[in-house]
Formats: sequence, structure tokens, C-alpha cells
Amino acid sequence: MKKMNFLILGMHCASCAASVERAVKKMDGVSKVYVNLATKTMTLEAEESVTPAMIIGCVKDNGFNAQLIEDRRKTQEDEEAGTRYFLRFLVALIFSVLLFYCVMSGMLGLPWLPVSPLVNAFIQIALLIPVLFAGYSFYLYGFKTLAKLAPNMDSLIAIGTSAAILYSVYLIVRGDFEHLYFDTAGMIIALIMLGKFLEARSRGKASGAIAELMKLSPETACLMVDDREALIPVSELKTGDRVRVRPGERVPADGVIEEGSTTIDESMLTGESMPVEKTSGSSVTGGSMNKNGSFIFRVTHTGEDSVISRIIAMVQDAQSSRPPIARLADTISGFFVWGVILIAAVTFCVWFFSAGETFAHALSFALAVLVIACPCALGLATPIALIVGIGRGAKLGILIKSGKALESAGKTTTVVLDKTGTITEGRPDLSGIQLVPNGRFTEGELLAMAAAAEKGSEHPLADAVVRAAEERKLALPAITDFKALPGHGVACRIQEKEFILGNLSFMQTHKIDIGMVDTSGSDSVIFAAYDRHLIGVLRIADRIKPTTAKATQTLHRLGVKVVMLTGDHKAVAASIARTLRIDEYYAELLPNAKAEVIRKLQDTGERVAMVGDGINDAPALAQADTGIAIASGTDIAMESADIVLMQSDLCEVPAAIALSRATMRIIRENLFWAFIYNVVCIPLAAGVFVSFLGWTLNPIFGALAMACSSVSVVLNALRLRSFRPPESV
Repeated sequence: MKKMNFLILGMHCASCAASVERAVKKMDGVSKVYVNLATKTMTLEAEESVTPAMIIGCVKDNGFNAQLIEDRRKTQEDEEAGTRYFLRFLVALIFSVLLFYCVMSGMLGLPWLPVSPLVNAFIQIALLIPVLFAGYSFYLYGFKTLAKLAPNMDSLIAIGTSAAILYSVYLIVRGDFEHLYFDTAGMIIALIMLGKFLEARSRGKASGAIAELMKLSPETACLMVDDREALIPVSELKTGDRVRVRPGERVPADGVIEEGSTTIDESMLTGESMPVEKTSGSSVTGGSMNKNGSFIFRVTHTGEDSVISRIIAMVQDAQSSRPPIARLADTISGFFVWGVILIAAVTFCVWFFSAGETFAHALSFALAVLVIACPCALGLATPIALIVGIGRGAKLGILIKSGKALESAGKTTTVVLDKTGTITEGRPDLSGIQLVPNGRFTEGELLAMAAAAEKGSEHPLADAVVRAAEERKLALPAITDFKALPGHGVACRIQEKEFILGNLSFMQTHKIDIGMVDTSGSDSVIFAAYDRHLIGVLRIADRIKPTTAKATQTLHRLGVKVVMLTGDHKAVAASIARTLRIDEYYAELLPNAKAEVIRKLQDTGERVAMVGDGINDAPALAQADTGIAIASGTDIAMESADIVLMQSDLCEVPAAIALSRATMRIIRENLFWAFIYNVVCIPLAAGVFVSFLGWTLNPIFGALAMACSSVSVVLNALRLRSFRPPESV
């Protein structure tokens, strides 16, 4: 299966999106189709035999146009959409106001041309024509989709205003010039176009985070060629090129510094406000801002392989995804317009045939139903909040990979933290060596043997032992018969004698008596035995990150339980848990046991978010309801989890949960008010409340209400742009 992304042109409401989605889903070999009204995009999975031309043809057959998205940066709505809507609205407004004045001048005694009623009627038609031209798309798409039996919001407007215009023409033919509806049709079109303009403008603000990310990459780069500088387009950079960056310039690509030192502002990528010091050997990320030093770096990644391009692609994929909460609204939107047309027809028949009202009165009620109904509010309620929420997360350095992940994170009740590299710095150091009384080895000899045994291991504790030996410039003895048991320890032979290095259980397995060794405290303890006798203990300290305590406090304030998992022994785990007030901890775990702990927590009803480094903790991240990977620099484990935190800072975990909850709250508010709007306003427009409350609704006010409903949903979602993480409040 392959994934394809398309830009859909011509969609104006949720019913349009539902129509395209239904049509494409029926194609053989196509699955997982989702059309996002807010981003005007369609994502799908298809078999290799399905070509983009086939998809585009299917979309065209249903009255819309599609373009295959090859450049991820072109998936946003056309920047000029708001301007076009405004100009068309301006034309419609000017002529509809003149039209309204023409109609009302006689009633209000206002000055007007001294013409006959027939001439005045033709003047009204002349003033209406520019309004109809400004709103031509309503009729073009409305009747086209209606003819294909897939009506949308444009169809409702086209049917309603056409009925009013045709009925007015009929009255003119009969010689009745008193109750013409040309002004009503004109004002309806103008008001709905106002709503379209405001909606397009607001949607542009909603996509602001992506727009800002896209602007980060500079257009040119200073390429070093044989110690000479050449200014070239960034698109021509290749892996291995050497590039100079001066103060105040943006880094044009990912790479590693070879000459010079500086401080770099990476806030737009990581959310970290403080500049980061960079020297020779440090990695730099394309799009970051060089502050005060000149340096030369060698390019490692360009184009779509760069960090910023991967972030943009990830955020856009997430914004185009469908969270579970949206399914009901999307289903309703698919049948909404047919239901409104039916209600409008029933409304007309009841008032005209049963209630004995005039044709004009019955038509007014039916017209109000057609123009007040708003499937757009339902269709925009979820995706517009996703766009803003996920975009806000990206600006904070929190990359949420899908709508499902965002919804799941908001329901988290328990956060599980891996210890090494998550709670702690992840770079342990040797803090001390304790020899047994009257032992045969010195500290240096013990450390040299331990380093020789751990030389080939990649475990962080082993690395601490080897680094300590290298710093002391110790000569390492030769070893033979090396054996390792992951999560426990290593065994080998040194000078024909067995040397064992590992944790308490490893010693017990080899029946080594450890005596009364003190293992209390937060330091990890490694036991060393030679010739079946304990010879000493190595203590390894992995410092707790400065922000970890603050993060656990914030999680508790959010009502989330904190659990720690570690392969270290229980004394170390207990000490850290007490220090950080962690609710539960599980120690001496093998790597594959972490996923089992999460499974048991889920069996008790907990919604678990697992936080790890995204590589070693992959099984646990996959088992959790929400996997959160902590990234470091440009080494981003983007495929490992549902959420990626760009900083190695646990404070981003409560921030991600709080952002998810805030976004889901906005989505629920939008859906509630969109449903309530239609449930209340459609009966009001149909005249249900006339008999006992005397309430009626002029079609013009119905059009104004419809325009406001879509805009209000977008404006409510835009509140997320001011979201602040709880730890900074």
C-alpha cells in the first residue's frame, strides 16, 4: 500500500468533504480515505495499481478538482483566498445595499428615482446581477453537486435564493410589484460571502505555526569552495558541502560544525528560549538562528531529509488526520444537506397547504430554513481545533503526530517514566569505588579489570566505567571467555581466573557472597567478584535532571499519577522515588518487562502515557496508550512514539497533556455549539415557535446567523494560540 496526499479545490462545506470522501472510498484498491475541510486536503492509502490520475478523475466526476501534493509546503490553502473573498464580498455588499435602499425607499419615504413600479422592479434586477456574479460559485458548485445527487451548502444557498428570484420574476409577470424578494436574495449572498471571507482569514491564522516554520529556511547559503565563498540557492546544497554562517544568519541545512564557535537560537524548533552554545563537533539544525559567532559546518541533511522538513511533514500529517471524536460529526455532515432540503420542503408544504398561508409567507419560512442551516460549523469543529492545537504544540517543541494521539494524550491518567535518560541526565559517571576490607586489589586495579570487561558494552553504566578508566589512563588487562547477560552483568576470565561484574541478582546467580555491603542511596551499584569472591563495589551516579522534580509536581497538579521504571536495583529506585515523590516504581526490570508493567496498569483501567528515549523503550512506547519520545538535538526518534518532545525536558510532558486537554475541550465546545445551533435554529426558521411564542425569522437574519456560526467555531479554536504550559503559569 502507498500513501497519497491531494489538494482538493472547490470544497465549500462539510458536505463537500463528505461527498468526495464517499466517492473515493468506493474505488477499488483505496482505503483509509480522509478529506479534511479545514486544510482542503485528502489523504488515503491505495494499492500500487491505483494511480494519482485515477483519484483525480474520480474527484472531478464528483464536481471538484484535485492536485497531487508533491511539495509538502504547498498543502495550505491559497494565501490569496481571503483577498478574493473580500473583493467579491465588497462587490456583493455595495450592490445589495443599493438594492435594499431601492426596495425600502418607498416604505421609509427616502429619496429615490421617480419611476414606475415596473421600472423600479427592473432596476432591482439590474442591481442584483452584480451580486449574482460575485456569488457565482454558489450556483456553479451548488447546482453541479445537486445534479450529481451530492448537494452541499452551496446547493442550499442556490436553491433558496433561486426560488426567491424566480418567485419575484413570477410576481412581476403577474403585475405584483409589492412583495419582491430580490433584496432578500442579494443580502443573503452578501452576508454569506462575508462569512466566507472571515472564515478564510481566520483559517489562515490557524495555520500560522506551519507558515512560520516554512519561513525559517533561508533562500541562499554561503558555500565554501577551496577556501573561497560562493553564494548559492539553498536548494543546490548537497550532503558533504562546507557552508559558512555569519552572525544574524539562519543555518541553511542540518550539519556538524567544523570550524568556529557560536550560540544558536533554536526556539522555533525546540521551544527553548535560551540560545545554545555550539563548538566544533556540535550539530546544527537548518532554520535555527546564528546569534553572535561565525562558523563553518559540513552539511549532513538537506531538503526533505532535514529536521525542519520532517517536522513540517509531521505537523501537516497530524493536522490532516481524523481523531475518533470527529467521526460522528463527519457522518452527520454527509447526510445533513439532504435532511435540510427535506425539512425546507416539509416546512413550505405545512405552511402553504395545511396552515393556509400565502405562497410568499410559506416560501419565506422555507428560504429561512435553507439559509440558516450550517453543515460547515460541524465540519470545521474538529479539524480547525486540531490545526491550531497541533500548530501551537509545534511552536512549543511538542510534536503531536496524529489527531488520535492528541485525543489519547488528553485522557492520560498515569505517566510512566523510564529512569535513565528521562528522569536522569542519561550520562552516568563513576562516583566512587568501595573495596572489601583486606582485599587483594587496589582501586585502580579493580577499575581496570571492570573497564576491560565492560569495554564492548553499550550500556550507560558500562560507559561510565570505561570513561573513568580512560580518564585515569589505566592499562586494561586482557580478557578471555567473555559472556554477557543483558540487564544483569558480564563475566570473563582475567589471568585465568573468573571475573564477574553485575547487579545483585547476577551475584546471587553465581552464588557470590556480598556480605554486608551498603547499597542504600541513589547511586547505582555494580558488584565485582574475582575468583568467586567479592572484591569491591563500583558506585555510578546519574544525576537527576534539574526540571524533573518540577515536572512530576506539575503532573500531580494535573491529577496524573507518576510511575518510574528502571533496570536499576530497588534501593536506587526507592531513593529517587522518595526524592521526586513518585507514586509507584518498578525496579530491576529487564527491557522486555517494561511493556508488561504498562499492560498491567492498563488492565486496572489506567490510560497510560509512556515517556522514554524512543529507541530502547520501543516495546513500552508501543504498548502505552500514548507513547512520548524525548528527542535530543537533531537525533529525533520521530518513528518511535505518538508524541515527540524536541527538548530533553520532562516539563514538556505535562505541557503536552495540558495542550491535548485544552484542544479536546475546544473540540467538544465546537461540536456542542454546532449541534445546538442547528437543533435550535432550524426549527426556529421553520416557524415551529410561531404558535406559542410568536417567534419568526427573516431569511436575511438566517443568512447572518449561518455566516456567524462558522466564524465562531474558528474563532473559538484560535484561543488555543494563547495556550501556555501549566508549569509556566
